[in-house]
Amino acid sequence: MKNIYSFIVLFICCACFSVNAQNVQLIIKNIDGSSEIKDVVLAKQSDGAMRLVIPAKDITKGVKYIDIQHPNFIANVGDNGYWLGNRGQLGYFKYNKGIWTTNIYNNYHLIPIQAFKTDKGMFLAWIKGLRFEAESRVVSRENRYYMTFRIRVEEMGFDAYEDAVIDYYNLGKNAQYSEVGRFFRNKRLSMGEIIPLTEKMKKLPNVKYQADTFVTRLHVFASKPRVPGDQTPETEPDVKVFMTTKQAEDIMQAFKNAGIDKMEFCCAGWTTGGYDGRFPSLFPVEELIGGEAGFKKMIEKAKSLGYTIACHTANTGAYKISPMWSEDYICKKPNGSLLRGETYWAGGNTYRVCLERAWQLFVPKELKQVKDLGVNGSHYIDVFTAISPYPCFDKNHATNRKQSAEAQRKIAQFCIDNLHGFSSECGEDHLINELTYINYVSADIKRWQGYNFIDKKLKNFDTILPLKRPKNSKTLIDNIVPLWEIVYHGFVYHNADRITQRHTTAWNKRISKKLPLVLVEFGARPIFYTNSLKNVNQIAKAYREYKPLAYLSTVFMDFHKIINENVRLIGYADGSRIVINYGNQPFYFEGVDIPPISYKLLRASAK
Repeated sequence: MKNIYSFIVLFICCACFSVNAQNVQLIIKNIDGSSEIKDVVLAKQSDGAMRLVIPAKDITKGVKYIDIQHPNFIANVGDNGYWLGNRGQLGYFKYNKGIWTTNIYNNYHLIPIQAFKTDKGMFLAWIKGLRFEAESRVVSRENRYYMTFRIRVEEMGFDAYEDAVIDYYNLGKNAQYSEVGRFFRNKRLSMGEIIPLTEKMKKLPNVKYQADTFVTRLHVFASKPRVPGDQTPETEPDVKVFMTTKQAEDIMQAFKNAGIDKMEFCCAGWTTGGYDGRFPSLFPVEELIGGEAGFKKMIEKAKSLGYTIACHTANTGAYKISPMWSEDYICKKPNGSLLRGETYWAGGNTYRVCLERAWQLFVPKELKQVKDLGVNGSHYIDVFTAISPYPCFDKNHATNRKQSAEAQRKIAQFCIDNLHGFSSECGEDHLINELTYINYVSADIKRWQGYNFIDKKLKNFDTILPLKRPKNSKTLIDNIVPLWEIVYHGFVYHNADRITQRHTTAWNKRISKKLPLVLVEFGARPIFYTNSLKNVNQIAKAYREYKPLAYLSTVFMDFHKIINENVRLIGYADGSRIVINYGNQPFYFEGVDIPPISYKLLRASAK
């Protein structure tokens, strides 16, 4: 009864929250079930921000979480405006019930901001302290919307290692989501916090090489079937070969014959046991695909054709079948037990690796062995930018999430210094300065649409393009816009989403003719996965189609506008604009005819 009463009081207090924008409300939920509410005065900063600081000493272990509610991040159902998530999730104030949170998928913050648009202005919240312990939340209940940051104190596991800090900005009544992205980007740029690709390429030739091409993943050379449980030498499934090094050479030659002059290849499944087979062990190169001799010969073939080539490795997961297995470098839970990964892969049950301990024990040595193979492309480490850094509670090498992020940064920098660059999976921005490219920004579009590539009964994806809320959806999301791209296009090469990979292959063409337009709308470059000659012509087609747009890969994206139901306008910092027509009828823009299901690039001179 006490808990019910607490929540009623909590709700009434939130509903009656003062409109004084100089204050925020801390809604504190304790582990014992009790709750309390505190009003905190914000401090004005020299740049106009209103800053919240919760001192680390005041964040005690008896707290379960702290919700931070700013009065400008509250709206009524039916109000004008929208909330804006960190991947560009956009929701209008029209649903009476629902929750959106970044905590569903590894608590990631692609960018550490949230925004709220009302008739009063466009309000931006930027979490600067304890960002790895926070989630972004939107709750709709009883005809009201509330957007908050939640500091998950109990899950931190350690004493707070820094103050919680949030800066709040009012960007003005006329600002939209494009202004949010530009403001955040320009703010970070002016403070010297982020490095554009044009600067990265001065030190890394591979960054310059990739400016007018994309990545094809030679995926996979070999793998084992996924079976739950820990594997032993007696129970380990057989490794199956999908592509030998000789076959990979043939694919590269076919690329050249098809007119593909430049390509970055990334080799996946070359390691001992195949793809995800015996990590953290990388070597010896899987003998069934051709062994180290064949692998080195293939690398030299790629270089002789004018291509760059790199290896896919992983550091976050380990398997008991690994010859290097040791509980020493496995993350521990607070109770001392081993920290499991999210699922099982080809190596069996996966266990989280303490990256600081792995750095001390073996990571530099293994990466030096990769260097000795003769690669000349940007080294790829799986997962680093796909999930938020995680803690380790081993008393011998305890690391909080921020320290884990620093360990990632050390490993990434080692790749930059020794392996022509560092690349990874997704768009978590704590490693944005180290990255050359990412496979895709996130899987948010795919998840939002409830879409599964494994499903053999695929419906026509064109029915939801341009992107729109799925029918019968219970989500609060009405659209996803390229907010991340407005911030970071020109800082890292990227694809938009899991759903936009391999966009011209026969498999994807069966479900969508419009999917290539999503790449253009989000400023993305193609990425392909192949172990077969049958995809070469389709990849060559994508290469030709991408060439006219490639110059924009290092230019900042400045705005994105929804012209009408079927038309989008994207603008770049050099004055280039792209008009995209998803519709089945022609569209005329400033005297230019844009045919159905197509786009037109308007260079700056044509503006």
